[in-house]
Amino acid sequence: MIRSCLFRVDKNLEITFIDSELEHHFGDEARQAVGLPYFYFFPKIYCGSCDAVQQALEEGRTIVVKGVRISCICDELMVDATISPIHDNDSAISGAEVAMVASKRCLSMRESDHLRSLIDIGKVSATLAHGVRNPLNAIKGAVVYLKHRYASDGTFVEFADIIDEEIAKLDAFITRFLSTSLLEMEKSPSDIHLLLEKVMKITSLQAQERKITFVSDYADIPFLDIDAFHLESAILNIVNNAMEAMAHGGTITFRTRTAISSSKKCVTIDICDSGPGVPESEVRTIFCPSGGTVRDKGRGFGLFIAREIVQHHGGSLEILSSKGCGATVRLCLPAESSQGEQYAG
Repeated sequence: MIRSCLFRVDKNLEITFIDSELEHHFGDEARQAVGLPYFYFFPKIYCGSCDAVQQALEEGRTIVVKGVRISCICDELMVDATISPIHDNDSAISGAEVAMVASKRCLSMRESDHLRSLIDIGKVSATLAHGVRNPLNAIKGAVVYLKHRYASDGTFVEFADIIDEEIAKLDAFITRFLSTSLLEMEKSPSDIHLLLEKVMKITSLQAQERKITFVSDYADIPFLDIDAFHLESAILNIVNNAMEAMAHGGTITFRTRTAISSSKKCVTIDICDSGPGVPESEVRTIFCPSGGTVRDKGRGFGLFIAREIVQHHGGSLEILSSKGCGATVRLCLPAESSQGEQYAG
């Protein structure tokens, strides 16, 4: 795949040099192009109706042409070309250098970036899974002690039971993760409304501290075949992102509906915040881990993982937002169930 490359021509527009990127990409064909007019090998680069390379030579100035279409190994891509005159020792123009940088990436580049993100996540996840076991056991021991110490405090015991349950799930998940090479979903018919209520309970203290109010707007929806642990993790990522975006408080609404997508029945789960929203220009890249690495802090990593989990369920995740109008994250999950239709409470 080509990200950037360059070649040089003489005053007759014949190629005198091709860089290693082009040689690697085109092989013998590139080496055989030396001594031939550049447009035998590349499409002619136009600036208006003129050959931009010829124009740069005649006028002795650098010319930038955006959106030049060239062939790539898997499809076509657009490049921005910068044509700069080359001067000899007597300051006379002896040729030109054409530097090209990809402006629209080809399919293989996009797939490569996606795979790189997944590889990064795999490395970090394996390290995390190994490293979290000992602290998890310490937390479990502390919770057992505190439950006995404050057994008369009903609210404390309720939260301690939630912590205990989540620790057990996390420990089982780590065991499965370390013993298998693929993400294996354990699906069963589940009440989405109960899952959402649990998420609200788990995050209620954070919400209270940030002056955030939870609102539920539920429709009559069927049980869904889901892995409750993974989907809960995805929704928690989304809710935590929403709370981080609402520095001055506000409202997070949990809305469920039935819908038809691609002629199939599905359930949508909308998580709507009243924060500043996401600019339209950023919506397309918000699922990418910031700066191309999962180690960076930012909204992209959590949403990337959430989308992967939803897609493993056969669903989709999208952002509905505009700057200043809050953000809605919509999860769309298939409603067909092999167990027959039961309905959420």
